[in-house]
Amino acid sequence: MTKKKQPPQLSRVNYIKTKARTLPLYKCYLNTNWQVTGISDIIVSRKHTNGNYTIGQYRVDTLGIGLQNTVGRFNQTEEFFTELKEDFKSDETEDNIYMEVDYALVHNIIYGAIAFAEERSFKPHKEFSYTKYILEEDDENIELIDIEFGVDGQHQIIKYVTQEEVDQHHKKFGDAPIVIKGHRFDRKED
Repeated sequence: MTKKKQPPQLSRVNYIKTKARTLPLYKCYLNTNWQVTGISDIIVSRKHTNGNYTIGQYRVDTLGIGLQNTVGRFNQTEEFFTELKEDFKSDETEDNIYMEVDYALVHNIIYGAIAFAEERSFKPHKEFSYTKYILEEDDENIELIDIEFGVDGQHQIIKYVTQEEVDQHHKKFGDAPIVIKGHRFDRKED
């Protein structure tokens, strides 16, 4: 008697590329302060028949760079999904929490920021080659939402400073504060 060969298992990436769009969209989340910071942390989920989820995470700079980072997760449990949402809450401020939003909003943020960034030759994160399949196709079936990218339509590149850079500034310029896009960095107390 011959054994039946099992079909080969799809890798996480191949599963997402070939099967993710066949799963129904479930919930989408977006940080509440995305319009203030210019950074959108997005979660898009699709629900499997077994109750698990395929999840796409997208970090989007709406000011100029576009899709900075993305990862796709396959067949994750409800517990994992809940922990993921909790992990993305900011420890630094209580105004950065996740809210559930309509899919059309996150779709427009992601694809709009990518298009805006490409005007200055910024390419989306390399993992978008497969995480885009967690999203719906970018076509006329998705409601178009007017979102402002950049500042007054101009590309803005934000440099994040380290504590070492802040210390160097204060060594050179004394107590003069550093002000970057509305954030003030005062001299730290010794």
